[in-house]
Amino acid sequence: MSIHQHNPSKKPDSEFIKGNISFLKEGNVCRLLDGRRTPGFIEKINYESGMFRWRITDFEDKDNYWDLPFEKVTSYQFEKTCIPLSESDTELINEIILKYNQPLNILCDEEDFMKTNDKINHLKTDITHWLKSKSKFIASGESLDFNSNIGPSMLSDDLVRYMKEQGLDQLELKTADTIVLNPNSGEWIKGMSIVLAELGLVSYHGKIQRTKDIFSGIGSKDLRESYILHRLAFIRGLFDLLEITHVPLYRGMCSEVEWRESKNTFVSFTFDSNVANSFSGFEGDNNFRNAYLIKSTVDISKLFMSYLETKQMNERYKEAEALLFNNLKIII
Repeated sequence: MSIHQHNPSKKPDSEFIKGNISFLKEGNVCRLLDGRRTPGFIEKINYESGMFRWRITDFEDKDNYWDLPFEKVTSYQFEKTCIPLSESDTELINEIILKYNQPLNILCDEEDFMKTNDKINHLKTDITHWLKSKSKFIASGESLDFNSNIGPSMLSDDLVRYMKEQGLDQLELKTADTIVLNPNSGEWIKGMSIVLAELGLVSYHGKIQRTKDIFSGIGSKDLRESYILHRLAFIRGLFDLLEITHVPLYRGMCSEVEWRESKNTFVSFTFDSNVANSFSGFEGDNNFRNAYLIKSTVDISKLFMSYLETKQMNERYKEAEALLFNNLKIII
C-alpha cells in the first residue's frame, strides 16, 4: 500500500494528451507523470530563465509550486481542452530551450577534496565541543532510534541553533525546504551542486545556470561553502560522538520509461525498508517498465542530510529519508 496520498478514482491516461512545449501556456491544467498522477496547472511562464511554474492542486504539497525548465513539460500530461500556443510563441519557447541547453561539467579534483576534508575535520573538532556542551539531544542521553520514521525534535532544534550561531540558518531553511519539496525546482540546489563540485566532494554534470541571482545574497559561493562545511561537520561530529560509522539504507525506484543514468548530485535513500519497498512499485498492477529495491551500508561521510537532524523531513512526509552524495558505486 502507498505511504502517500493518492486518488483511487483518478482519470485514465487516455483522457489526457502527452505534454509538449506548445502547451506551455498560463492556466493550462496538467498532471505529473508520477505513479499517482499529481494534478496541477501552469501558473507562470518566465521567458528570461526559460522556466515555468507548476502549481500543485492536491496531495501533501497542495498549494506549493515547482519552477522547472521549459523542456520538463514532457513529464506532464494535459487535459484535452487545453489551448496550445501559437506557432510563433512555440518557436520562441524552443529558441529559449536551445539557449540554455548547454552542458556544464565540473569534475571532482583530488587536491580540492583533501583540502575540503581537512576543513571539515577541523570544524568537526569545534562542533564536537559544541555538541558536548550545548546539545540538548546529547545531554538527554537518548540514542538515535532508526526504527522510528520521525527524527528526535531535540536534535533538529540543535542543528537550527548551531546554524543560527554561525549565521547560516537561512541557508539551512532554504536548502531543506527545497529538497523536501523538489530539489529540481528552481536553481537553489543547482547552486549547491556546483559549489560541492568545486569543493571536490561530488562531480557536477548538468546544465548552465539560468537565473542571474543564483550566487547572490545568501546564495553567494562563500556562504554556500561555509554552509556545506558546517553541515557536514555537524553530522560527522554527531555520529562520531554516538560511535556510529556506517548506517544501513534502502532505496526503491520504479519507472514507466527505460533506464537512464542519474546525473544528479544527490540520491535519496531511506532508513526504512518498507518505505523503499513502497517506492519500488513491486506491489499491485502498474505500468512500470523497470523497478528495483536495494540495500547499501553507507559510510557517514557520504551523508549530506537526513530526517534525523532535519525538521522539514519530519513534517509532510514520514519517509525516514537520507540524502547521499551520488558517487556511490552501485551495480545493478
